[in-house]
Amino acid sequence: MNKDHDRQYWLLQGDQQPQERNDYIRTQYVERNLLNLVRATSTRRFPILIQGPTSSGKTSMIEYLANYSGNKFVRINNHEHTDLQEYLGTYVSGSDGKLKFQEGLLVQAMRQGHWIVLDELNLAPTDVLEALNRLLDDNRELLIPETQEVVRPHESFMLFATQNPPGLYGGRKVLSRAFRNRFLELHYDDIPEDELEYILQKRSLETAPSDCKRIVTVYKELSRLRQTSRVFEQKDSFATLRDLFRWALRKADNREQIATNGFMLLAERVRNEDERTAVKEVIETVFKVKIEPDRLYTPTFGPLAQFERKQNSQGVVWTRAMRRLYVLVTQALRNNEPVLLVGETGCGKTTVCQLLAESIGKELHIVNAHQNTETGDLIGSQRPVRNRGAILDALRQDLESVLQQLKLSTEGSLEDLFEKFRALPDDVSAQISEKVKDRIALNEVRSKALFEWSDGSLVHAMKTGQFFLLDEISLADDSVLERLNSVLEPQRTLLLAEKGIDDSFVKATHGFQFFATMNPGGDFGKKELSPALRNRFTEIWVPPMTESQDVLDIVVDKLKSELSNLATIVVDFSYWFGQTFRSSSATAFSIRDILVWVKFINESSHLSPGLALLHGAATVFIDTLGANPSALMALDPKTMNEQRQLCLDKLSTLIGDKVDVTPMYRNQPTIHFHDEILSIGEFTIARDVTGDSEPGFAFEAPTTKMNAMRVLRALRVNKPILLEGNPGVGKTTLMAGAPIIL
Repeated sequence: MNKDHDRQYWLLQGDQQPQERNDYIRTQYVERNLLNLVRATSTRRFPILIQGPTSSGKTSMIEYLANYSGNKFVRINNHEHTDLQEYLGTYVSGSDGKLKFQEGLLVQAMRQGHWIVLDELNLAPTDVLEALNRLLDDNRELLIPETQEVVRPHESFMLFATQNPPGLYGGRKVLSRAFRNRFLELHYDDIPEDELEYILQKRSLETAPSDCKRIVTVYKELSRLRQTSRVFEQKDSFATLRDLFRWALRKADNREQIATNGFMLLAERVRNEDERTAVKEVIETVFKVKIEPDRLYTPTFGPLAQFERKQNSQGVVWTRAMRRLYVLVTQALRNNEPVLLVGETGCGKTTVCQLLAESIGKELHIVNAHQNTETGDLIGSQRPVRNRGAILDALRQDLESVLQQLKLSTEGSLEDLFEKFRALPDDVSAQISEKVKDRIALNEVRSKALFEWSDGSLVHAMKTGQFFLLDEISLADDSVLERLNSVLEPQRTLLLAEKGIDDSFVKATHGFQFFATMNPGGDFGKKELSPALRNRFTEIWVPPMTESQDVLDIVVDKLKSELSNLATIVVDFSYWFGQTFRSSSATAFSIRDILVWVKFINESSHLSPGLALLHGAATVFIDTLGANPSALMALDPKTMNEQRQLCLDKLSTLIGDKVDVTPMYRNQPTIHFHDEILSIGEFTIARDVTGDSEPGFAFEAPTTKMNAMRVLRALRVNKPILLEGNPGVGKTTLMAGAPIIL
C-alpha cells in the first residue's frame, strides 16, 4: 500500500479481481487515514469502528480498500427500526409456497468472506447490537437462533462499522463501553481546507484549477462568517465537501456562470435575507463578478423559456417566486442532485415538483411522512400474496392458450392442465415462446407462495426511473430516514436487507429524481433535519408569499374576467387581516386562503359581486376569529363582536362607493324547506326527497340559524370544515341534525 518499506502492511487478497479506482483522490490526509485503516485491517482478527463527522470519507475509504484488495464490499444502512433479522436472516415464502429460512446479509458475508460495513452503527437499537457480541470478541462465531446453527467466518471476512459522534447528530446513541471495546477504533476529522483544492481539481476535470481555488476560498470565507443562524459556522457548517463537489461538478462555460452556480447552491438555501446578501457578496468578491438574481429568474432564462408558455394542469401562475423556484430545482436535477424544499405551507413546494414531473412526462410518486413512518412504508415489505384468484385465472388462460395452439384438450382442472403442459416433448415445448413459458413459471410460483415482497413507492420509482416526493420529511424520525442515505449519494443505490439476498440490490434507473419538502422547524411537530441527512440534499429555501404583486397576479388569473376588479380588494383585505390578527405568525396568511376566497366568488354566480365578496371573506377570514389556532392572536370572547365589526368596516372601506357591508352580514337568514332543496339565506343545498320535512330540531333559533347558514356557506368551497367552540354550544348537535333535514 505504501512505497516506504518501513510502512508496508500485507492484506489478504479476496476472490475478486483487485481494482484501483481512478476517481478516489489520495491526499496526504487521506493517505494517513488509509494507512491507519490498512494497519488495523491487516490482522483480520478485530472489527473496526470508524467515527467522524459527515462527509469525512469513512465509508468511501473502506469501499476503496475492499476494491483495491479484491474483496466484495457489502453495506448495511442501520436505522431506528433495524431488526436482528436483517443481519441474521428470516423465514420467507419459498417457490413451492412453503416457508424456508433465508440467511441475512451478515451471515452471507461471513460464509463467503466479504467485507461488510454496518453504516451509522449508533442508530441501530442497542439490543440488536448486543446480539453480535460473540462475533466481535475472540470467539468469532455467530449463533442463528432460528436454526440453532453456529456460523464461523471465512478467513477473508472483515467487519467494519461507521458512525457520527453522538450528541451532534440527531438520533445517535452513545454505545456502551462494553460494546465499544470489542472494536479497534479510528477517528476521522474533517478534511483539511488546504487539501480541498487538490481534491476538487482531481474530481471536477472540467473546472479550471484557478476556479477550484476560488471555490475553496469562498468556502473558507463562509466558514469565518458568524451570522445570526449557524448555517456557515466552521464546525456545524452545511457548506460541506458535498456542497463543494456539487458546485464544481455543475456545468459552467465561464467564471460568471460558476459564481452563479455557487449563488444558487449556497445563498438560495439561506432563510435570512441579510445573510443571503452576505453570502452573495463573498462570492462576488472572490470571483470578481456581479450576480443579478432578478436576471437569473426572468422568463427568458434557459429552463423557463421552453416551458412557461405551455399549458399546465396545475394552473400555475408564473410569479417571480415560482420562476425562481422552478429554475433552482431544474438546475439541481440536471446533476441528479436530491432536492430539499424548505418553506412555509402554501408557498408552492409540492406544486413545483408536480409541475416538473408533468413537463418532463414523468410519474410523481408522493408519500406523506408522519411521526410513525417506518422504512417499510418507503422501500416495501413482505406482504401476503394478494389477488391469488387473478393469478390463477391468468395461469389457466396461458395454459389453455398453449394447449389450444397444440390442438390438445383443455378440459379438466388446473392441475390436469399442468400435467399436460409438463408432459410435452422437448421438440414441441421448443415451439412455445420463451415469454409465455416465463410467465407460466412465474405465475405458478406466485400462486403457491404465502408471502411476497412488495416494492414501496421509492423502490418502484428507482426501478422505473420516475420522480419520488417525500412530503413533510421532517415529521418522520431522522433515524428512519437515514436508511435512505445511499439513495441520496451520487451512486443512488439501495440494499434491501429486509428482502433477503435474492435481487436485493437496487440501483436507480436513469430519470429517477428524489424530492423532499418540509416546513421550517418550530411549526407544530416540525423539527430540523440532522446535519448528516440535510447535507446530502441540495437545499432550497422557499420564502413565504410576501410580494403583493405576485399574489395579485395569481388572484387576477384565477378570478373570472368579469370579476377581476375585485382582485385588489381581496389581496388588500388579506394582507390587512394577516397583519392585524396574525402578526405573530411567520406567514400572515396562506395563498390557499386567498384561493378558497377566489373560488367562492367564482362559484357564487347567483349572488351580486359585492355579496359574494362579503360571504367569501366571512367564510375564509371573519368566521375564523375566535377559533384561535396557533397562528392566530388570542382574542377575548367579549371583544369578538368588535373584532368582526372591525373586519366589516375595513371591507366596506376597500369596496368604497359608500357601501356598508355590515347590514348584509348581520342580516338574520330565513330558512325554507322544499321537497328537493333546503335554503338558508342566500345558500341552498339539495335534499333527499325521502327526508323528514319536520325535523325534531329547532333551526329557527337565531344563533342556530346563523351557524347553520355559516356551515352551508362553507360547503360551497369543497373543503373539510372544522367547528370549534366551547362544550355544549351545539357543534355536534348541529351536524347531527343536518342529515335529518337533508
